[in-house]
Amino acid sequence: MKLKKYTDELPKTLVELKSMSADKLTELWAYYFPGGRPQIKPLWWKIQCEIGGQKLEQKHITKLNAYAKNPDACVENSNKTKYHIKPGTQLIKKFKGQEHFVTVDAPNQFVYGGAVYKSLSAIATQICGHKVSGYDFFGFNNKGERL
Repeated sequence: MKLKKYTDELPKTLVELKSMSADKLTELWAYYFPGGRPQIKPLWWKIQCEIGGQKLEQKHITKLNAYAKNPDACVENSNKTKYHIKPGTQLIKKFKGQEHFVTVDAPNQFVYGGAVYKSLSAIATQICGHKVSGYDFFGFNNKGERL
């Protein structure tokens, strides 16, 4: 399949893409993502870029290819963090003269002020009043400081 020939035949809407035959979807998928089974979301993203004349950076193409080969593993890995904080650990942060205490309840589960949060960033945002990296806020990314 030649791209210039095929560009005119690309679906213009997501509904149109979803209504394509399985053979046509497989053909489109094979053109953009060699290997794996057709996935609607990454394929639609690539088609939108193609229609709009946008180019995907290689790092994004690599991620899409990895997703296409094993979507379940990609979803599982997206929720992982490089920090492994043991449940029961208490984090203490002094901010604007006030101490804030966070208890690690489980992976991706933190207790602050009696409420349960899924991320340290949500807690840091609550404390600061603006979006901030929770790991930065609590000092995990400070190379000279160890918690």
